[in-house]
Order: sequence, then structure tokens, then C-alpha cells
Amino acid sequence: MHTKTLHQAMPIVATALARKFGVAVIVGGTQAQTDGRTIWLPDLPAASNLRPVAWGFLAHEASHVRHTDMAVFQSAGAASPLRQHLLNILEDIRIERAIRHQYPGTRATLERVIDWMLAEGQLKAPQAGEHPARILTGFLLLSLRARALGQTALIPHATAAEQVLRQTFPASLVHRLLGLMSRVGGLTNTAEAAALATQIEGLLEEEAEAQPPTNQASDGDSGQSDEANDEVAGQGSPGADPETAETDAENAADPSPADDATDDEMADKDDAQSADVESGTDGDSGDDTGDGNTSGDGVSGQSDAQDTVDQIRQALAATTDDLDGDLFEATSLMLGQAGADGSSPLLLPAAEEARVDPLRGKLVLDEAQATSRTLLVRLQGLVQASRLDRPLPVHQGRKLIPNRLHRAGVGEGRLFARKTARTTPNTAVHLLVDLSGSMSRQVTTSMRAYQVALEAALALALALDRIPGVSVAVTAFPGESGDEATVTRLLQHGQRPAARAGAFAQSPHGSTPLAQGLWFAAADLLLRPEPRRLILTLTDGEPDDPALALSVIAQCEQAGLELSGLGIQHDVSLLFRHSRVIEAVDDLKQALFGLAERLLV
Repeated sequence: MHTKTLHQAMPIVATALARKFGVAVIVGGTQAQTDGRTIWLPDLPAASNLRPVAWGFLAHEASHVRHTDMAVFQSAGAASPLRQHLLNILEDIRIERAIRHQYPGTRATLERVIDWMLAEGQLKAPQAGEHPARILTGFLLLSLRARALGQTALIPHATAAEQVLRQTFPASLVHRLLGLMSRVGGLTNTAEAAALATQIEGLLEEEAEAQPPTNQASDGDSGQSDEANDEVAGQGSPGADPETAETDAENAADPSPADDATDDEMADKDDAQSADVESGTDGDSGDDTGDGNTSGDGVSGQSDAQDTVDQIRQALAATTDDLDGDLFEATSLMLGQAGADGSSPLLLPAAEEARVDPLRGKLVLDEAQATSRTLLVRLQGLVQASRLDRPLPVHQGRKLIPNRLHRAGVGEGRLFARKTARTTPNTAVHLLVDLSGSMSRQVTTSMRAYQVALEAALALALALDRIPGVSVAVTAFPGESGDEATVTRLLQHGQRPAARAGAFAQSPHGSTPLAQGLWFAAADLLLRPEPRRLILTLTDGEPDDPALALSVIAQCEQAGLELSGLGIQHDVSLLFRHSRVIEAVDDLKQALFGLAERLLV
């Protein structure tokens, strides 16, 4: 792994963020991607300048997982490449606004990704002469992020993109587009974003079908634009006014420099500048218009109108190759390359919920309670005894200690009692159970090793659950499929062991990915509030990768975690500083409770 400080280890930080966002994350390998349910990130060194980019990528993709309806997104995007790209831009804005509302800190996290893209040249304004669809979508992406998300670093690029947009498309289309853009702040779900993308595409179709006057002077653009704006304001879709009002309120609450002027004011200003250029008032453009000084020339006007229609039709017919990739695609590729350059071979396993068998669970629960009642009482008694108040004798106070009064005659002055604070264990325990294939061996006439181990784990969980100040979790490794990249959660912190007894009816499978199991338990405990954190491991064999297991154990100890290993007919002293070996599996419960006693008392 890349860091010796477990608290800074990327899988631990990523897990904390993933739990905060309520999504599943797997760290390791060379992929930065999501399938709509799980997010994958490569492991990066603590000093890597891509770490902040990875957190931004995680926040963005977590927002998709939480807020995007993938069925609607895929269905709407299948209509055309242009609509898919428009929808992706709008949905990105919507979901980032949503996650910023829930977790305000993600604003700065996401802005770091934008800063990195600008520095790397991954994000910039489209140039005149590029494909019209790229000019249109580039303007929407930059302008909406600058305005709706307040990413002020993009304002110069958004301004440049708007200038290119106005050179490429007619003013009427630009004005109507700005009107539709004002609705982005009111989008509440993926279906609404898809509907707006459809409207933008429909706006292009309407403009392509329109037949503008061939002798239209440049000064008429402003009037036509005003009419178009009136049309947008008066004929918007139902509910447009409330959404616009809501957007205005949001912009007032979160102003950005780009919002100082209204869309109409900016458009009128640019129209005036465009008119000056076309009429030759700009000295730089005087020579270029010398041959066509008569703006009312029918042939020239007809040619310009046809060029405009062609530009719009090109935008509508755009293919995937004509459009820029997804905004976060470059981020994904860069993170993947960084992972490929030297990522850790260790993946933080994904947790799968155990399949619960109520019938077998009842049998396991009855057996655990019947055979472990004496041990339960013993463990509880020891812990409770360690928490009894013991008055401390002092020289002054309000309460005398009767059985010390006789010492006053010999000069003893410590006759008063001072109460000592009662301390609880305040401990989080994570119990790891090895369910590798070797645990299937017969150990008694009626039971196999894994059955004894699971029963012992349940018995200990039942005992610890009854002790105030102790929180317990139980995890089996590997997962039910035998894959080292998964573990099975039998019991989570806060759950009642008796209610989860059916989850302890598991079967062995796979090898012994001890490092992955320890990695998962460490990530779980480091997110717990208890100051003391223990990992107890039951295993019967050598780990798949002993060196990797030792590395994880060393990092756990440096992070303040306490680890103990219980070897079932196998010596684990080379792995764990505190360990014990049992030769008779019948002694497993006694040995496990002995470890718990030593650690808790």
C-alpha cells in the first residue's frame, strides 16, 4: 500500500466518504468508473496531486448513484447523440446541485476537479470553425457550470464560448436558448432534465425549418431576438414561471459574477457589438467587408441564411465523434493511468449482506445460548467488576470512610472518600471469521470446523451485546462466492445478534484472503467513535499473501487498532502479536472468550 498512515490510506478515506454519501465504493486496481450502483477508484499515494481529483470524482459519481434514474437517462439519451450529450450536461448540473445541498462541503471538492481540468487543458472554450454541435454543447457546459454552479473559474471561458456561439448561430436561437437555460435551476429529477434536453434539440429543429428574410439587416437581429424572448417568456411550458422564480431566488442566495447582468442585457450588448462589426465600424474588419458593403444584397443575405441553416442542421446530425466526451471521462482516464503506474494490489473488499436462514439460525442461536451461558456470565461478571466504583481515600472531603477511622490514632489523615469516575469499556470490536474451504473439515462426530467457529462468534457477539459501552460487528471472509474482493457481513454495529442469528448459517468457500478481511475490518473500525478498537480473527491456515497480511497488520497497529488472532490447529503467532492456538476445536469458545476477557478487562 502507498501509505504507512492508515488514517490517510485511500481506501479508508474513500470508505468514509462513501458511507457519508450512502454508496458502495471499491478502492484498488486501475479503474475509475461506476456502474450506477458501485464506484471503483484506484489506490493513489497520499502525496499524489490526483487525490483531490479522486475525491471530486467520487462525489460526482456518488451523486449520480443517489440522484440519477439510470433507466430514464439511458432511454432518453438513445434518441440521438446530441440529445444524449445535452442530457448529460443538464443532469450533471442537476445532481451536483443536489449533492451540494445535502453536503455543502462537496462544492469545494468538485471545484478542485474543475481547477485541475483547466490546468491540464481538459476544459476550454470551443473555437470558431469547430463543429456546430461542439460549439453549442461547449457553451452550455461552461455557461451552466459558471452560472448555475457558481464555478467562477469558468467565467472567462464561458464568455468566450458565448461569443463563438453568437458567431455560429442566429441571435433568435441564442436568445431562446438562454431562456431555456434559466430553467436548469428548477430541475428536480432525471425525467425533467431529459424533457429540457428534448426542448433544446427541438429549438434547433424549429430554427432549421424557419425561413428568415434574405434581406434582413444586422440591426434587425435585436428586434427578432426580442420577439423570440417574448415568445419564450409567454409560451414556455407549464410551470416555467415558478421554476424561473425559484432559479432567481437560488441565484440571489448564491450569487456569482456571471449573474450580474441578465441574459437579455448580455445578449443586447453582444448584438450591438455584432452590428458594429458587420457595419464596418471595427477598424480590423473594414477590409474584410469591402466587397460586400451592401448588407441588403439579396444574394449575400440568402447565402448567409443558408449557411446558418446548414450550421443548425449539422448540429442536429452530430455523431458521437463530433462531440466532446463526458466531462469526467478525462478524469476517469487520468486516475486509471495513475493507478496503473503503481497501484496497490490490495482491494478494499465490497461487503455483501449474508443470506439469512431463519430455521438454521434458530438452531445456531439455541446451541450458542445453551453451550455458552456459563461463559457469558463469566465475561459479563469480569467486565462489570472492573467498572465498580472504588472510593479513593483523601485528606479532606465531605464523607468519611468508617473502616479507616481507627487509623487516625496513628497519624493517618486520609480518612475521607472521593468518588472515582466509573469508566465503561467504550470499545468497538470487529470479529473476523475465516470461511475458507479448509474450514469444512470434520472436527466432531456432528460438527465441522466452520460450524463451531460461527457458533462461537455468535456466542461472543451475544455476550458483548449485553455489556454497556461495547459495540460488536462480525464479518466472514471471503464472500459467499469465494471471491477475495468481497466479504460477508454477518452482523453490523448496532444490530442485535439474536435477530441476526440466521446470518450465521454460512458455508465455507474459497481460499484465505486474510489481508482483505483485515483491511475491511480496519476501515470499519476507523469510522467508529469508540476510542478503543479491537479486531479478533479466527482462522485455520496461512493467508493467501502473508507479506500483504503483515503489511496490513502493521498499519492497523500504527493506527491504534488492537489485533489478536486465534489459530484453529494452526500457529498464527508470526502474524499477530497477541495470539493463541487451540488444538481441540471444542475448546474454541473457551479460547475466544479468554481473548475477549484479556482485551476488555
